Amino acid sequence: MIKIMSKDELLLEPEIDRMIKEGECKWLTSIGASTRHYMIKMGRFPKRYVYGPKTKLYRLSEVQAWVNGTWKPE
Repeated sequence: MIKIMSKDELLLEPEIDRMIKEGECKWLTSIGASTRHYMIKMGRFPKRYVYGPKTKLYRLSEVQAWVNGTWKPE
């Protein structure tokens, strides 16, 4: 049986790690793309992972850690 989870349910499941797009990252952080990209350059936000010429994603666990204040740059 397949269960489709809401964004709120996913936020409560720390053992589930998935990749998220720009829109969901903005929804979670309330920070626009250009500000996030600047913060990535400065080492203050988790990096994006490139999966193709137009596909750049963030790891949900890293963004959640950043929101909670526990993210540490690698």
